Amino acid sequence: MLNSLSSKTEQLLSQLDSVKKTGQGKWLARCPAHDDKSPSLAIKEVGDRILLHCFAGCGVSEVLNAVGLDMADLFPDRVVDPYGPAPRIPKFSAYELFPLLVQEALILALACNDSMTNGVLPNADYQRAQQACQCVMRLHAEVSK
Repeated sequence: MLNSLSSKTEQLLSQLDSVKKTGQGKWLARCPAHDDKSPSLAIKEVGDRILLHCFAGCGVSEVLNAVGLDMADLFPDRVVDPYGPAPRIPKFSAYELFPLLVQEALILALACNDSMTNGVLPNADYQRAQQACQCVMRLHAEVSK
């Protein structure tokens, strides 16, 4: 059975002490990750996730470990369509593709500068500029998916 965000919030709040509602989708509670005398853990539903912040400095994973939960418990369960397309995992991260993007952008900048200075690019330079443009567009598509 799928758990909605509100049921996951209720599950988290039930594991905490001295829970006080402070607004719509907002609570304060004693942090279970340290010896908390007064509420220092802020809990907030934002969009499709639950945010946690301990004002004493405890990390989210420390707080979750203390109540037997994990990071997945801060998000609603995903609905997987068995007949839909499989989720696409990028082959490369944007960080890994950045040096290639810089190189191709430099080629385009040089071609543009030559074109503005001389009016026409030699055929080999024009073809290389076209190749650089296509590469930049593929890079964009790769990181935008």
